[in-house]
Amino acid sequence: MIDLKFSENFSKKATQLLNTFLIVAAIAVTLLSITTGSYVQEKENIQVGSISSKKYVAPVDTVDTVATEKLKEEARNSVSPLYKHNPEVEESSIDAVSEYFDELDEMMKRYDAGESLDNLIKSTSFKLPVALSYSQYIMYNSLNRYQRSEFIGDIQEIMQYVYDQGVTDDTKTKSDELANERMQSTDWDISLKEMGTTIMSSAIKPNLVLDEESMEAAREKKASEVSDVIIKKNQKIVDEGEVITQDIYDQLKVLNLIDESSTDSVIPIMGSIIITLLLFGASVMYFISQRKKSVYRPDESIMLFTIYIFTIFMLRISSHLTTFVFVPTMLFAMLVSILIDTKTSLILNAFLAVIGTFIFNGDMQYALYFVITGTFSALFMQYTDKRNRIIIVAFGIAVINFITRFALGLFFQNGYNAAIITESGYAAVIGVVSLIITVGSLPLWEAVFEANTTIKLLELSNPNNELLRRLMIEAPGTYHHSLMVANLAERAALDIEANATLARVGAYYHDIGKLKYPLYFSENQMGENPHDNLEPHSSAKIIIQHVQSGIELASEKRLPKSIKSIIGEHHGTTLVKYFYVKAVKQYSDEGVNESDFRYKGPIPQSREAAIVMLADTVEAAVRSILKGGNDIAAADKIIKTLIKDKLDDGQLNDSSLRIKDLDIIRHSFVKVFEGMYHDRVSYPKTEEIKKAEEYNKKVLEKKEKENGENK
Repeated sequence: MIDLKFSENFSKKATQLLNTFLIVAAIAVTLLSITTGSYVQEKENIQVGSISSKKYVAPVDTVDTVATEKLKEEARNSVSPLYKHNPEVEESSIDAVSEYFDELDEMMKRYDAGESLDNLIKSTSFKLPVALSYSQYIMYNSLNRYQRSEFIGDIQEIMQYVYDQGVTDDTKTKSDELANERMQSTDWDISLKEMGTTIMSSAIKPNLVLDEESMEAAREKKASEVSDVIIKKNQKIVDEGEVITQDIYDQLKVLNLIDESSTDSVIPIMGSIIITLLLFGASVMYFISQRKKSVYRPDESIMLFTIYIFTIFMLRISSHLTTFVFVPTMLFAMLVSILIDTKTSLILNAFLAVIGTFIFNGDMQYALYFVITGTFSALFMQYTDKRNRIIIVAFGIAVINFITRFALGLFFQNGYNAAIITESGYAAVIGVVSLIITVGSLPLWEAVFEANTTIKLLELSNPNNELLRRLMIEAPGTYHHSLMVANLAERAALDIEANATLARVGAYYHDIGKLKYPLYFSENQMGENPHDNLEPHSSAKIIIQHVQSGIELASEKRLPKSIKSIIGEHHGTTLVKYFYVKAVKQYSDEGVNESDFRYKGPIPQSREAAIVMLADTVEAAVRSILKGGNDIAAADKIIKTLIKDKLDDGQLNDSSLRIKDLDIIRHSFVKVFEGMYHDRVSYPKTEEIKKAEEYNKKVLEKKEKENGENK
């Protein structure tokens, strides 16, 4: 027992190490595929003026931000200047002219008093910077007070006229020219006209200033009216051998096809690596949470790893394709669904759709397509257990792929076009091809990994199978017993959501080892019992040996590993009680080694093996009880006791069955026995039948006689 325990612990640790290695290897391969996938492949360090080494097309619909921004800038620049009127400028300018002439009048008074004009010009500081000639000073000084007032009035009137036309920074020169024209049309002396023009040129300032707020609002409004420039998916950007112009360079940059700096490339890849690690973490948590419900054998783990790596390599190879409908992600969902289970396929399909998006440099359209089609594919594979359903399944997958691609095309391309129909047709064809590859490759998976495919198990359940036919002929009692156990096991497996097909087929074959010595088992004996002439140790050895004989026969006939496991585990390490008790009585003085009367195990390692063990245990016991005249209540009681015995003996410790499952299994067994041994209507005895016939004959004769008299 110590050696057996050590072997079991070693096996568990080896399985954990194997699973850890597979997970690490899967992460490494995934990250390698992502970091060398389409995102990195499509980047190239090119410059304006260089020659393109390959043809570039847009992988997805993308807004050309550079071209769009250029159009918006042009729209902004098309807005004409907007001005706002500043009346304070006019008042200030006209007041400045008045002050200038007041200052000039004061200076001329001093000139009249005998001061030198040259000294007065040099020493007087006018607020309005005006440079006049000597003749202009003398001419102005010759005017009387009334003339001076009229002269100043004309200047201010002309200035007001010019201001009424509007003066800006850009029109200042034209405004000065307009003032000069108006001044020249007056009757003043030419010197005074020039003097007036000079003063106005110095005094006139722009009275219309730019309205920055209104202009900015107008610019943004104009820019908002510009529609985005869209680079369409599969649109050619540049062909091989063409010169990279600035516009082409900008488009390649927008499409993220140019490796401008290491940072630009590393940051998105870092993000995808983080998300990938999170997804792996979630997947590991899922498998840990499922450990109590289902156990993945090492060969199943390796098979799942192989399917995953195969799919990742296919994604990596096809990452350069521009049409994602050719990417083989659905193969993964189909294979996992039919080789492992549907729930695992549904979970990992969504996981792989995200990983594939990173490798393929895809978008939301890519991820949605493979989540939807992969989900339907995984669900459809449940119906491939019969060959005549495969055509229906193929049609269903083709329809789903077509509709999904068509609907996504309408949404992401904002309308219908002929290309959508073409790609939808491709999607339908690829779906059917994926199904053909999946079903066609099943013999390979079955041979290499001894996979439990439903199709393979159903083939083994055929009564014409060699071993079942031998069992029926050579050991009919065992054959009948196996059929009963199969009915019990299948019903229980269905009720606890285990693999019902595996449980049923495992029950068919669990006792094939009895073919070696069929008459040494009570169900096949027709009279004499050979054990009556054997000592207990020899009898127990023959009984225990049927497990090993069954494994050898299963290996010879190349039965799946899961069936061999059920054969080897269906008795666990239970005690052959009858012969053990017989030996204890016979050798009471010498003592008996209990291990000589125990099966060699191992104890059941799966829910299906445990169910077969329990069904095998209760079948004979309950059948004898019910045939002895007991009711179902008595059968239920003995079933409960037998299940508890197995639990207390530690036979179910590694089976992943819960206490709740055991209660469900008990009720399942009871329902099967109720159907098999329900109360039937008692058939009438021969004497009762004869009396009924005689009575009926007399009634008919009397009726015929009465009819004759009436006529």
